[in-house]
Amino acid sequence: MNGDSVDALPCPLTEPTPTRPNGTERVVVFHGSAAIAGAPVAYVIVLSAVIAVLSFIPFSVALSAGSSFPMAQGVYPLTGWLLGPWAGAAASGVGALVGIFLAPHTAGIPWVTVGGAASAALFAGAIVPGRQRTFFAIILSVIVLIEVFVFARHAIVVHGVRPVVFFSAYLTHYLAIAGFLLPTRTWIGRLIASPDLKRVALGMFLGTWMAASLMMFGESLAGYLILNWPPELFLMFIGVVPLEHAARSGIGAVVGTGVIAGLRAMALVRPREASY
Repeated sequence: MNGDSVDALPCPLTEPTPTRPNGTERVVVFHGSAAIAGAPVAYVIVLSAVIAVLSFIPFSVALSAGSSFPMAQGVYPLTGWLLGPWAGAAASGVGALVGIFLAPHTAGIPWVTVGGAASAALFAGAIVPGRQRTFFAIILSVIVLIEVFVFARHAIVVHGVRPVVFFSAYLTHYLAIAGFLLPTRTWIGRLIASPDLKRVALGMFLGTWMAASLMMFGESLAGYLILNWPPELFLMFIGVVPLEHAARSGIGAVVGTGVIAGLRAMALVRPREASY
């Protein structure tokens, strides 16, 4: 030791060991905007505007609901796949309601038009992969079967339409009803959810055929109960309904596939109930 003072080395501070908090971990959900059944309101408004614009374009000659049908009927089901059944029904219903005021030449019976537009999205919302919304699909199936019974009884028993003519006039819709009741519904849902756009296009055509058929059958029943058109019109429907419905499904396939492809390529928030 030489007597020189030696500075004391500082002792490192001892950090306290953190304790793990007890209790259930909280889940924080960010609510960035208002929503309808999990779909942003902005999406609902945009699709409602699209439907309102397409309501200006007529393409039907079958006046079963009192007026020509608008091109918008081809995209009513699309809202059910993009937004989910309830938000899609809101978008289609509001768009059809706006179309009634802006495009009265395709409006038909207002409450039938709005109700039919909303129902198309509900039916489309049940056309999903797997066992999702099975109970919802069962409820819709029961409603459709009741419509079939009421329509057939009113036409055949009350107004004397020949059974073969009645069923031939709506064979297009009966095929769609059968497909909705069978596992075909989930197969089409898987096509729409497929990453392959070719399969998406096929699914959109078949899905629009199915959902719009169920919509049209309900609209036709409501229109017939009100208007009671003559039996001769059923003969015309045998040839007209399949052609018009093919055009309606083609519109849904072209517009729907393009919209889904665009949404998948963009970094947009996907609605909770969407099935594309």
